[in-house]
Amino acid sequence: MIASRFAANLDWLYPGLPYLDRIDAARTDGFSRVELLFAHLENRQALRARLGGLSVALVNAPAGDWAQGERGLAALPGREAEFRAHAQQGFELAQQVGAPVVHLLSGIAEDSAATRATWLDNLAWAAAQAPAGLTLTVEPINRRDMPGYFLHRQAQALELLSLLASPRVKLQLDLYHCRIAEGGESLSHLARALDLGVLGHVQVAGVQGRHEPEPAEYAAELALLAERGWDGCVGLEYKPRADTTAGLAWLR
Repeated sequence: MIASRFAANLDWLYPGLPYLDRIDAARTDGFSRVELLFAHLENRQALRARLGGLSVALVNAPAGDWAQGERGLAALPGREAEFRAHAQQGFELAQQVGAPVVHLLSGIAEDSAATRATWLDNLAWAAAQAPAGLTLTVEPINRRDMPGYFLHRQAQALELLSLLASPRVKLQLDLYHCRIAEGGESLSHLARALDLGVLGHVQVAGVQGRHEPEPAEYAAELALLAERGWDGCVGLEYKPRADTTAGLAWLR
């Protein structure tokens, strides 16, 4: 049985299977939690039926026209109505599948006074509108993998979260993105988020090729989470080198 702290990201793992069949594969591999990034594209009734006793750790809200290169709308001036409609869809999806966390993507935009103001207004609105008990997350994503993404450094994210000052909105710290963007370092950034009480969700992938992490690649970070008694979830968001199940040996 894989420790309940870890969640299989079904948009990255088991890529050879149809989406709903990935749920069964994760269950067979011993996962008790999953992450769903594009679940809004699936039939909700079929999704809930297939999940059975599996818990959903996190869902993404719709992020605009993905095929046309959009990666969220939170920081885009003039797109507020669309952002809010998508956020509401994310809230509804989370309630339907029992997810406690909704990730709201920030979008492709330069960091400016206008985009910061838009981001802060949109996230304040989302925090006020989200159903009780639901945590919202924002994630810094490195600009090598996602060129032009608004939220791309840890200090930038922490500054904006401080300005927002909402306990409903937390940091989604993908240790892979952190290492790519911050010169290979992630432990101090994780410790800082824990110190500030803003850590809402963690994800991992191996820095080399965004495949499975090496067996001890994040040992210090995982030990820190255990030491601090952090009760959140660590999502496995990586591209399997080959067979997903065989590749889980790093975790076991």
